[in-house]
Amino acid sequence: MSKKDEMKVPRLGKQLPRYRFFLNPYRHERFSRCPQCSNKTGQRKLPLFIHIDPNQPFLLNKTCRYCSHCDLLIAHQNEVERLILTAVPTLDEETVRGHYLVVGTLDRADWKRIIQNDSPVEATIEALHDFKDAVVFTPVGGWGR
Repeated sequence: MSKKDEMKVPRLGKQLPRYRFFLNPYRHERFSRCPQCSNKTGQRKLPLFIHIDPNQPFLLNKTCRYCSHCDLLIAHQNEVERLILTAVPTLDEETVRGHYLVVGTLDRADWKRIIQNDSPVEATIEALHDFKDAVVFTPVGGWGR
């Protein structure tokens, strides 16, 4: 995507976009290697900003897989859904599945300040880094580039 095209993409967060993001729907694939470049992935613990329908923002401090070569952040869908259900017991599994969007990340200092001060969602939006891009990988006769 060119710089000109990037500027046209509507952004929710007020900070610069970070990371390419993949929400991994494959329960048994953990991506110890990057699905794009096959380099080893590391781990990165980040506060994720998640929008749950209808109109419910949610912050989740989550360890994700990360490929520094591709700038690709991978969160596992089943783990995200389980953590949402644990943190918000009033929601049921059907309400959560498919009715949320992982929007971006926050810096750890901003996340701590927002959590400690019980800040309004506007403060979270001010500190939010949208994702540069959301990507999808599908297995084609096994995982390959």
